[in-house]
Amino acid sequence: MSLKDASTSNTTGELYERYNEISGRPTVKDHTVKEKIFKSFQRTLDNWLPRDRSLKILDIACGEGTLLTFLKEKGYKNLAGFDLSEQNVGICHELGLTFVQRFNAEQLNKFRGAEKYDVIFALDILEHLPKQSATQFLKQIREKLQPNGCLVIQTPNMGSVFSCLCRYNDLSHEFGVTEHTLLHLLLIAGFEANKVEIKPQWSASTLLGRFKETYLCLLHQLIFIAEGAGRPKIPTKNLLARAYRS
Repeated sequence: MSLKDASTSNTTGELYERYNEISGRPTVKDHTVKEKIFKSFQRTLDNWLPRDRSLKILDIACGEGTLLTFLKEKGYKNLAGFDLSEQNVGICHELGLTFVQRFNAEQLNKFRGAEKYDVIFALDILEHLPKQSATQFLKQIREKLQPNGCLVIQTPNMGSVFSCLCRYNDLSHEFGVTEHTLLHLLLIAGFEANKVEIKPQWSASTLLGRFKETYLCLLHQLIFIAEGAGRPKIPTKNLLARAYRS
């Protein structure tokens, strides 16, 4: 089933219509939540953000506008975004992100925005696509990038000890990847291996959080000790990937 099909009356479609209400995800309208999430973004994404605040940036499946708000407050001016959930789009508009549109990520080549973007974010969207659509989705992103433009992906890590929870804690999740299969997808989509970086999503913003991350590293090594060279090396529940278009 595609995201297009999700607009009809079925379980996934009804979930998307009321995604924020049903999932209970907090938004940056709550200043405590905003501060916590922004600290996490600062750690996970700050080194990957462009210095030029005038570059064109697209946030695919932007959800409740959390990343777009973060970017806007950091001074980025040419922002665009869309989400399939009408409820999420409404929340974005309430936050002043009136440029956010309701749109289907699988039809990216038809999106009415800039012809090309310098940076495209696809955070927490890949796992919502049918596996058979994932490569085409990434190919469309590549075509939307300027030469030397950058794609940033975040997606659950099926090589972590949290893999089962991450795969099934959302009704709309369709499939998952490891650090190896994510690279394979990007290569099939036309990105070059030497222009792809995949890393752990270390997001803790407190001392206790950092301690938990250390514990996770040790636990991951212990669990996969028998796997030898083929074991997954990234322990975090999410993967972060950056891929440049040649």
